[in-house]
Amino acid sequence: MRVTIRQKNLEVTPALREYIEKKIIAHIEKIIKGGTLSSLPILDLEVARVSRHHRKGADVYSISATLTLNGKVFRAQAEAEDVRSACDFLHGELEREVVKSGSRAQTLLKRGARRAKKDLHLDPAARLYRKGRIRDEGN
Repeated sequence: MRVTIRQKNLEVTPALREYIEKKIIAHIEKIIKGGTLSSLPILDLEVARVSRHHRKGADVYSISATLTLNGKVFRAQAEAEDVRSACDFLHGELEREVVKSGSRAQTLLKRGARRAKKDLHLDPAARLYRKGRIRDEGN
């Protein structure tokens, strides 16, 4: 996986870089390992400190991620009072995006199969949904 970490109004220390690698990058690699890949996954992270006047001068940290995987783009963003807690939020958001995409593809496939079966106009006695033999089958 190709990873790019950008920083804005903030310096990414080695400790913070290690935390990001442990929390986000390692977990995304675990999720990706299960599926088949047609191209190299690309993960772009941007860590920023955003100061907003309505927060009374408190530092607000923002982290956003863009994951390109098999031609699909997944994007997640999180803001928090601390950089590490923003990483934790981002970790959950990005995982939900990737998992949701996989389950959606599976749902659409099943829906299409149900529709095809319905369009066949089979005899109701065919009973394709039962496993095993039916008692009256041979008589």
